[in-house]
Amino acid sequence: MPSIYLLGYPLGHSISPAMQNAALHECGIRETHYQKLSLPPEQMDEMIAALRAPDCLGANVTVPYKQTIMPHLDSLTDLARDIGAVNTIIKRDGALIGDNTDAYGFLQALRERGIHPKHCRAAILGAGGAAAAATYALAQAGAREIILLNRTLARSIALADRLVPRFPELEFAINDWDALARMHLVINATSVGMSPHADETPLPANISLPRGAVVFDLVYNPPVTRFLRDANQRGARVIGGLEMLVYQGARAFELWTGQTAPIRTMHTAATHVLQSMIESHT
Repeated sequence: MPSIYLLGYPLGHSISPAMQNAALHECGIRETHYQKLSLPPEQMDEMIAALRAPDCLGANVTVPYKQTIMPHLDSLTDLARDIGAVNTIIKRDGALIGDNTDAYGFLQALRERGIHPKHCRAAILGAGGAAAAATYALAQAGAREIILLNRTLARSIALADRLVPRFPELEFAINDWDALARMHLVINATSVGMSPHADETPLPANISLPRGAVVFDLVYNPPVTRFLRDANQRGARVIGGLEMLVYQGARAFELWTGQTAPIRTMHTAATHVLQSMIESHT
């Protein structure tokens, strides 16, 4: 049976298989199955072998492989190279092509809420693959200023060094926590607050979110994280990560199949399985 894989480790929290299999079924592609391939980093060779097998049609990539898988691929799209992270692999004539649909999914989630980031000031917590996609998307959309807030300084510097030459008019800063007070948009692009650690927040104890900002948590399980609850109490407009997950998944689906993604079906399937997961842990 032809397969599309989700690569990551661990993958117990993922709802992508339910969402993508619902889309495949809706579009009549019932001979193809989307499934998890959860292997630890020391088994990277086995992962690549599975991708190169004739029955593999492509893959999604999540933590911790969005960056480490890149050297194992045959080529990268310009977008994936600029972002420095891959979340989607397309297979064409046996070649593995790394692409990125996270940036599209991130922007689409904002646009669906009527939020257009041109000229905005944004703070991004994190410096991994999701943070890189969000940073690139905001820069591409015309953001005025982006502050990268991350515990590992070297990763923030590497991300800024990659994007500053691409967007010379953009104001970049690293770990300027005082500037958080003037931000229009604050994004959690870390995994802090993800179930089962829903009571954790990526913000230091002495830092408060700006009042009236848009606060976007890319974590989707739980749907409302402590980060979002705290933001709501400060009068912020909050967005959970489910919309980004659906839109990036829809874009990947279209790249694999050449068909228009049934977004409503994907959103319904994702919401249903997420609710089931929450109920099973209560």
